[in-house]
Amino acid sequence: MSEGPRVQAETFAFELPLEVMATKLFVTVQVGGKPRRFVFDTGSPSMIDSRLADELGFTQVGENIGRDAHGAKVESRIMQADLILGGVLVEKVPIFAADFSQNEAAECLVGDGVLGSELLPLCAWQIDLPNHRLRCATDLARLEHINGAKRLKLHDFGYPHSPIFDIGLAKKASSKAMFDTGAPDYLVLSQPDLEGARRGRGIGQSRNGYGSAGGSLGGQAADAALTRVELKDFALDQLKLGRIWTTIRPQTPSLIGASFLEHFVVTLDQRSGSAYFEAYKPGPYEKPSFGFTLAFQSPLSIAAVWEQSPASAAGLHAGLTIDSINGRPLQAGCEAMRYALQAMAGEQITLSWVGGSATLDKGQ
Repeated sequence: MSEGPRVQAETFAFELPLEVMATKLFVTVQVGGKPRRFVFDTGSPSMIDSRLADELGFTQVGENIGRDAHGAKVESRIMQADLILGGVLVEKVPIFAADFSQNEAAECLVGDGVLGSELLPLCAWQIDLPNHRLRCATDLARLEHINGAKRLKLHDFGYPHSPIFDIGLAKKASSKAMFDTGAPDYLVLSQPDLEGARRGRGIGQSRNGYGSAGGSLGGQAADAALTRVELKDFALDQLKLGRIWTTIRPQTPSLIGASFLEHFVVTLDQRSGSAYFEAYKPGPYEKPSFGFTLAFQSPLSIAAVWEQSPASAAGLHAGLTIDSINGRPLQAGCEAMRYALQAMAGEQITLSWVGGSATLDKGQ
């Protein structure tokens, strides 16, 4: 881990085309002499599918048993890999090799691997969603979207160099949260931070739901009671954002999610302990919703449903198998998952299942 990642040149810059599917960010990485499709995820260390690592003959330097975002055990091998990003060779990247085939969603929606947070100290990284570009430059002055941006404090607590921000939950309640481009929401609040916000009287309305909180490499989280709450006066460091809805999760830390990229061009410069948020789309920082989420596995099914939502009114419930979306039958496999993910981004969706069907419009 201490040997890399490293770039031989003292100064360098590159940019990668950014493909966006829902809130997932994809870039092309050269590995083993061929282009590969990786997810850019600041909330994860770099990872690669075990089959690809074996095909390329990567040398194993260790083993790891950890927990994924939902607490499931994940076993992986630790490798070192040379990656080419936009023509720049990055050597000895510590990378975890895991069997993506054990999780159908990971195999279909992640691709060949994950470009993760241990690369962040190499340069200033800029995520420019309006122009579909991911940029990296050792000279911050070479990047646009800095001069008019809000400068925030960025914390780095060591490997895997996850980007950590100060957050304000109420007038007398503050904490820290990880900026995680792999998390789709605006904010996911940990249980301890929820209690702090309550003590600071920063909580407004709340909503309940039931089902799985989501899926990750270790599989789909178990069904359970779910909660969303309204933070009345949320702040990201010195950036006052006001009212925001957040889902609650038991684990720490709280997560600042990829939805903020739809409002700000974000530049992360861990070398100077600074981040830059240039606004290009005003709030509110909440999205209309159908009131349900999908479990991306075969057959496709409902993961969770929120009370007092269009989905709840239509009679959807966790575990219900979906036969078609927008009139398109859902066969097993990656194509169906990708189609469903894109369909969920629309303003209206039609679902059918054994014994029923419904057309839903997004609500608050």
